[in-house]
Amino acid sequence: MTQYYDKNVNRVLELLNYPILERCNQLESLFNGCNIRELQDIFPNVVQSVFGIGDRGIGWGLRTTTKKNAPQVFDTLFGFFAPMGPLFQICYRLLNDAIKFEINLDQLPHKINEMIQTGQYPLFYADLLNVDAFRRQVISLSLNAFDYYILHFCIYATFPLHKMYPAALQVHNEHMKTVYFFLTAEYLCNFLPCRPDSVVMPPNICPTVKSPQPMPIQPLQPKRSPKYFKIPSASVYDASNSNTQFIRNTVSPRVHAWRTESVLHFFIDTWLRYDVDETRDLPSSEFIRVVRILIKQTHSFANSACFDETPMVNLRKLAQPMMRAPFYPFLKSTMGRWPLDSSFSVVLELWLSYIQPWRYGFDWQLQKSNENNIEFSTDNRYQTFILDNLIIYTQIFVHILPRFERLDFTSFPNVIMLHRLVKVFNQTGLPAKLLQAEQSFGGSYLKYDSPRKQNTFLCSANSPGSYEWDNLHYDDGYTPMFGDAMQNTIKKFLKTICIARDQVIKEIIAKTEENKERYKSLGIFKRIFNKIFEEISCDIQKMKEYNKIPDILESAVHTLGGMFNVDVPDISEEEIDTPSLNCTQPNFSLYDDSNYLDVSRISPFQMMNNLANIKASVDPALLPIQTYECAFLVRLLHRLSCKMNEKFHQEIEALWYRSDIKGKLARRIFYGPMTTQWFDKPYGESALCEQQLPPRLSLRYFASYQCLFFVAIFCIIGYIKCHTVIIGIIAVIMVLLTFLYMCSF
Repeated sequence: MTQYYDKNVNRVLELLNYPILERCNQLESLFNGCNIRELQDIFPNVVQSVFGIGDRGIGWGLRTTTKKNAPQVFDTLFGFFAPMGPLFQICYRLLNDAIKFEINLDQLPHKINEMIQTGQYPLFYADLLNVDAFRRQVISLSLNAFDYYILHFCIYATFPLHKMYPAALQVHNEHMKTVYFFLTAEYLCNFLPCRPDSVVMPPNICPTVKSPQPMPIQPLQPKRSPKYFKIPSASVYDASNSNTQFIRNTVSPRVHAWRTESVLHFFIDTWLRYDVDETRDLPSSEFIRVVRILIKQTHSFANSACFDETPMVNLRKLAQPMMRAPFYPFLKSTMGRWPLDSSFSVVLELWLSYIQPWRYGFDWQLQKSNENNIEFSTDNRYQTFILDNLIIYTQIFVHILPRFERLDFTSFPNVIMLHRLVKVFNQTGLPAKLLQAEQSFGGSYLKYDSPRKQNTFLCSANSPGSYEWDNLHYDDGYTPMFGDAMQNTIKKFLKTICIARDQVIKEIIAKTEENKERYKSLGIFKRIFNKIFEEISCDIQKMKEYNKIPDILESAVHTLGGMFNVDVPDISEEEIDTPSLNCTQPNFSLYDDSNYLDVSRISPFQMMNNLANIKASVDPALLPIQTYECAFLVRLLHRLSCKMNEKFHQEIEALWYRSDIKGKLARRIFYGPMTTQWFDKPYGESALCEQQLPPRLSLRYFASYQCLFFVAIFCIIGYIKCHTVIIGIIAVIMVLLTFLYMCSF
């Protein structure tokens, strides 16, 4: 029996080194044949292998595998780790015997470790602690199989893979969603159901796995956290004071909602307590996006509390207050350090999602609000949320505005960020509620920067979880969002926007005139040729976006002016022509230790000068397939072009350099010589590679729908006139050669 046991365990350890597809399939079969004792020994090894615990590495690649780069592996991993998948089946089998697994405090994120060591942890962790009796210190957490996996899943997101493995950066953008991203959404939707009639799947899983804990009514005044060991601070299932009154339930909510409680605590504590100080790495953009999923799903989960009559209602009521205290320092630090490029919109959208809980209701709520034409932002149900989270509305706005002043508002993505910010804060009734909240806490007997004022101002007295605000350290006073200082800042900001708007209008006029002159200089045949066969260039698409900028900026100026009672400034012609910021060209050297290497310190004028010097370094034939192209034909014609270039490269090059009419035609048909550049990252190091390309043929323009339309028209005409489409194709070729010949002069 021992030999059989060792054989199964060794077999599992061996399978962990197999390719993903074979590994998942064989592990699933092997798990079904293992007994509880074998699973107990196997489970920690599997979890640590999945998340790369030993070397803090990629593990099974949950954060690097996407549907695009490995579709089959993606589907296999998602099915293996899904809530009803093989791994969770092991977790639930191990729950029946109350088996515990330990995780050292050193493996936890810094702030969670510190929270537990100082004794200021929520009561949720009280029965999870493993204490050294001699040193009277917590040395580890003792978790059931479900909690052990979920906690490791959360910690995995905090690994800075984008720093350790630069190749992982290729999938950390909003268009490349990884397995981890989809699993996060699946777990949160399953274990934090937004509908009150939903059931966590699978239902009735070991209700006695956790000891019952009473639910307290929070004290009216926030209390300081006790400093003695093993006396936890107030939380979801807390008894923070001897005079605390308890809700007397015959059945503990934990019996029905212990998995929801675990997911809520582990995700919020692990992610929102992410340490973003100056000495630590910034999180990846993927991490910010999964945190946004957590915020949105927690709002949906909490918004159905008034419709829920199950024991889970207590968790729904306390979900939003649990996020509040850790979210503010996390968001403020992240916004202060995040580079001012297009990725800043990820952090901005995270904040905007948090301050709009009315957007995340379940179907019944949304349908009812639409029928009654109710604005969620003016709904009285969210008045308490706005009061409790006032500094997250006002102080983040005050904090982010100086950073927005540094943005280049001649760039369309930056203008969209401004539009999103203004649109959210201009929702019906929201500015008035924020102003009313500030005024109600703005008595003359207390100043905004006094500690006592902060404690009474930061949250309503009877709000659950308000105790945590006391533990936050504020290194600066409260700046009123509608005060005199902010009005002066808004005036300067509006002036910056108006200058950018007028500069864009001036550039649009100049560019339009330039295009008209260029079009007039072309011959009739060249105009027709360009109209039919020339591809839609990036410049044309950017010009369409560029034309939208003045209207968006104009709307933002009037909206902000109305919100803060600031008049629209008048801009002189000199201010439009003269850059308001330092125009010194920075030295982008690897050895330059100045602040110019910080992109957030570069002025918009410097950014525009650098963009003007950028040259294309990618083969046009290898650009991503566009919406106006037939994907199948692009790939087919590319392969055909490669074959022809390989076979006739000498003839093509000879034709290109001829000075007669054949050379002129060749230079109209073929792509010219160029140097392509790219970064090669096979081993985690970026190396700039170059390749010289000779003159070459590319048939890609025949894959555009516009070209296909004209070819089809000629074929139809040929079939009608001569009863064969060949005549139409020959006519297309003859017309094309004629145009090329005429355009060569």
